[in-house]
Amino acid sequence: MPRRKKKQYDYDSYDDYEDEQSAMEAAQPEVAKVSLDDFVIKEKVSAFVRDYEPCDEFDAGAERFGDGELRTYFKAYVTGLGDPLQLYIEDLKFANFKMVTSLATQKPCIFARRKFN
Repeated sequence: MPRRKKKQYDYDSYDDYEDEQSAMEAAQPEVAKVSLDDFVIKEKVSAFVRDYEPCDEFDAGAERFGDGELRTYFKAYVTGLGDPLQLYIEDLKFANFKMVTSLATQKPCIFARRKFN
């Protein structure tokens, strides 16, 4: 039975790189970077702005959107990268929806009423 030849490894392949670390980085496949913005769906903000308008707490038809309601509406649950709800609130702020403290509950919330088109 014939014997197999031993493989010869080319240990000089690291010579093309400055050091071993950069050689290892070059050998690893690129991994997609994930950020908190990847968890924010801009169409949800557009839908909210299209269907609601900012109002005061005691206006007729005012709905209160606290942290829990906003988190449920936008499905903005905390991830390992952070809290996407903050990004949704910032986007709503640009559409004139401001977070204020409710006089009734003493908690921060956004007051809005549904638009009737």
